[in-house]
Amino acid sequence: MNASPRQLRMFLALSVSLNFSRTAEKFFVTQPSLSKAIRDLEEELGLKLFERSTRNVRLTAAGERLAVVARDVVGEFDAGLQRLQSHAQREIRQLSVAALPSLASVLLPAVCASLEERFGAPHITIRDCSNAASIDHLANHRVDFSLGSVAPSHPELHYEEVLRDRFVLLSAGALRRRVGASRTLDELTALPLISMTDASTAMRYMSAAYLQRGMEFRPCMQFDQVGTIAGFVRQGLGVAVLPYLGMMPLLDQRGMRVSEISDGPIRSVGIVTRRRGPLSEIAEHATRAVRTVAGQLIERHAGLVLAPSRSLPH
Repeated sequence: MNASPRQLRMFLALSVSLNFSRTAEKFFVTQPSLSKAIRDLEEELGLKLFERSTRNVRLTAAGERLAVVARDVVGEFDAGLQRLQSHAQREIRQLSVAALPSLASVLLPAVCASLEERFGAPHITIRDCSNAASIDHLANHRVDFSLGSVAPSHPELHYEEVLRDRFVLLSAGALRRRVGASRTLDELTALPLISMTDASTAMRYMSAAYLQRGMEFRPCMQFDQVGTIAGFVRQGLGVAVLPYLGMMPLLDQRGMRVSEISDGPIRSVGIVTRRRGPLSEIAEHATRAVRTVAGQLIERHAGLVLAPSRSLPH
């Protein structure tokens, strides 16, 4: 059958009013258009639904039976539309982001606060994971966008750098005095260094910096979690080498000192999106908020958090 919900609504309205003129006005159509819609419905069903005369209109027995069925059909259709609308509204307020833990903890709290203000109570999922895992989540459509520190080579992904941060040293206890305010990469070799594991992008940056000097970066200890590193630094067991944003959550701990690496590597931080398909409204708002927060970090931590490089290839 090709009967449309609109035709059934017209039929139901006419079955109650039994007046073509008033029913046509209700649906903002002409009376001939309404008459044609009813005739088309009758032809589609093979039934005569109304008895018409010059004085009145009345339902036939078949029309009365159809009215009962049509009310159920239209009611189910409306309920289905409401379910679809409810689902669509939930989708509009859902966001999933993948990010390195160091970026998630520094960049995303303010972003989520902005989303709460704009969208009420959105459902937000943040996957704090490795750079490789965040790219995999994005490429396989498990997240709306990701925050990474290495521009991906994936042809279907786009990288937009939003800031850069320098690698710094974190020390405590007697090692604070030994490290001083600033060190060079060559001078770091004399220190008991602690870094992230080989799988981390932080380790890749440091290894590349030493390879350019024909040297190998050999930390004394390596850990997966920044919190674990902080515990060892606090006990004076080593000096951590981390990107500044990764160090920020530790700066409130008493006794910690941040020192510069004057010739150290600089990490790129950016938003990664899929090239095909637009972002949802909430994801678009979130990426704008990321850029805003990045700009604030650049202003507040000048010298350690830097503006994006305009020459970086995307």
